[in-house]
Amino acid sequence: MTIDQIVGGVIWIQSMIILAALVFAAFEAAFALCGHRRCYLTRRRLGVTACVSLAVLPFVQPYLHSAPFASSVNATDAIVAQYLKGNLSVTASDMSWFLTLKTQIIDHVTSGGSMVFKVVVAAFLTALLARAFYLGVNVVRIRRAIRSGQVMRQSRRVRVVLSPTITVPFSTRGLWFYYVVLPENLCQDRDAMQMSIGHEMQHIRQGDVDAEVALSLISPLVVLNPGFWFLSSRLRRLGELACDRAYLARRRFDAHGYSTRLLSIARRNRHARGQPRAFGVPLVGRTIPLIGRRSMLKDRILEIAHDQANPTRERRFVGVVMSVVMTTCVLVGATSLAQPTGWSHDRIMLSTVANLERLNQLNTMAQRTW
Repeated sequence: MTIDQIVGGVIWIQSMIILAALVFAAFEAAFALCGHRRCYLTRRRLGVTACVSLAVLPFVQPYLHSAPFASSVNATDAIVAQYLKGNLSVTASDMSWFLTLKTQIIDHVTSGGSMVFKVVVAAFLTALLARAFYLGVNVVRIRRAIRSGQVMRQSRRVRVVLSPTITVPFSTRGLWFYYVVLPENLCQDRDAMQMSIGHEMQHIRQGDVDAEVALSLISPLVVLNPGFWFLSSRLRRLGELACDRAYLARRRFDAHGYSTRLLSIARRNRHARGQPRAFGVPLVGRTIPLIGRRSMLKDRILEIAHDQANPTRERRFVGVVMSVVMTTCVLVGATSLAQPTGWSHDRIMLSTVANLERLNQLNTMAQRTW
């Protein structure tokens, strides 16, 4: 594998993540406009579907390129066709330059001929190493919390651990087991302990822990991609809201007591240090940069109160249909942005016009020299 292929692959991954984020944002806007903003589980499934579509995209891309519909949805061919129809007022040379922009960027990055691209590469590598170090620190914290703790309960796949090194309950997973890690001081409040265990078990059932581990593992490669942070933040928020609703419906827990204990745990641990912040799902959510944890807790408690007054029922069939539509949009979007494999009639015409423009410019310059 050459350097050009590696750089091209990185650029392709970043662009596909942005594409998936834009598609998911469009679905989020549609839910809000249609008055179904509170369908948290369905919206979370759509976010997971977008991520799964990205994961399978490298394996299905060769088949998509050879599909009969590939040429009809290709964005490059559509732009060239619009230019040849006279709908775009640019020169053929400029259009050719625009269509080869990705190749030019790859050449600049691999050759190191521009200071701007050197800065971009340096920023990418610095962010990658910093994120990898941050994840390593969190792995050490999680291992220390589990190893220094005492197994309180154990099932075939889940272990509940009491640890003296943490202050906020969280759930995580290893290769074989899921872990619900609780602070030792939570033993003083039996109801809060049961609530914490039930809440984290619901996260495990929903797949939030698996999703969090997967997002943490790929985050070094996409740490500078805004689409990744949009998807991950929305998945975490929707996961918390769906978890609260499902746990209260399953356990018939008192909503007021549940909200009060959430606030109590957050208040006691708002200045917690040494708490793992990656590879796990904390009970009170994550700290939002520049906003803090209060915004997420406020939204959760308001939605819990709203659910008590006006319960929302979600239909699984609607979620399945919307997931299929989401997958189709992502795959078709990826196909439309793919580099054309051959020369179509329109691209040959564009290349011919561009060459004629260059010859005309050369002839004009030659006449001026005489």
